[in-house]
Amino acid sequence: MESSSNLLDYLKSKTQVDVDSLDIAVSIELGPFVDCTSNQADAYTELLKPQHADLLKKTAALANEIKGHYHTVNFEELAMELSMLSLALSIAPKITGAILVMVNPLYCYSTPKIIDNGQRLYRLCKFLEPGFDLSRLIIKVPSTWEGLQACRKLKSFNVKTLATTLYSMEQAILAAEAGCIYISPFLNELKATFDSAYHDPTPIFDIIVNAQRYYEHHSYPTRVKACAAVNTEQILQLAGVHAFTAPADQLRELASMEESAVKVAQRSRFRDELAIGHTNGNANETANGATNGATNGAVDGTTNGDANRDANRNSNRTTNGNTNEMMEKLSFIDDESKFRLAFSRADEGKAQLKTAQALNLFCEFQIKAEALMRDNDMTKIG
Repeated sequence: MESSSNLLDYLKSKTQVDVDSLDIAVSIELGPFVDCTSNQADAYTELLKPQHADLLKKTAALANEIKGHYHTVNFEELAMELSMLSLALSIAPKITGAILVMVNPLYCYSTPKIIDNGQRLYRLCKFLEPGFDLSRLIIKVPSTWEGLQACRKLKSFNVKTLATTLYSMEQAILAAEAGCIYISPFLNELKATFDSAYHDPTPIFDIIVNAQRYYEHHSYPTRVKACAAVNTEQILQLAGVHAFTAPADQLRELASMEESAVKVAQRSRFRDELAIGHTNGNANETANGATNGATNGAVDGTTNGDANRDANRNSNRTTNGNTNEMMEKLSFIDDESKFRLAFSRADEGKAQLKTAQALNLFCEFQIKAEALMRDNDMTKIG
């Protein structure tokens, strides 16, 4: 009889597991994790908790104190960045890898503003905690043409980046050319992770698998940090991806579950790699390389057998429908029109729409967070 394994422990043995939460209690309860990822939705949701009332007042006062040194940003944005970084820095001692914070999504179509934002986040991090090792800070940047060109420039300033809101191979290829440490392909439309009644009919399992194989085939150091699963079964189908970042509820569910490791491996879209031990034991290696090296079926409406057949088919499916074409080395880094045309056609236009939808949602949370900062500006109260 096959023995059962704890599914969170199993996943950690195959994939770098990261925590997608700015709630320090999650890292203490379920860790240790490697990286801690965050975005404007995470920050806003966490900052609303009563225990952070003093932090909000403190960062608002600090923003007023130093805003004269940051002429390209207003008080609300500066206070938001200080608050977001403060939350992330509090979790840094509880993880083994990097903290990841996102640039202002309202700048997603401005290369100069993203560059300025990325550099400012590094400076603010050092200001808040002078002894913090900046090699443990990674800046999340939208996977637009402008954002990925900013990543290219930020690399020359020794600022590490992750390409977020990514839904296509075209974005994945450009991100690697731009020198991103990670890409973060969203398995589902971001909307599906906020609205349980909404279902994404085309999760991008194939993009995640193909991007990782493309990077390894062409010896790119960029790593795949997948996210935006709607349940634990989807996460387990990606056991073997370089990294996966998950929210607290999914991590708790995995920690409470046991199943035969053999059966779980059979459902993975990376099961060929798992079978030969290609990813086994590489989670720590991936984490170290990323942080230091560059300075079921019920979910999809299928049976397990169908999921396995889909995995075979999806692992060979590309935007052009040809594995050899996918493995051919492509370049977009110096050809904006080529990238924009290819991206607009990816998955019959769905990739571009999903990216825009995700960015719109993050912009909404940025605006809400800035309003929260204004409400805590003691110079404007009374």
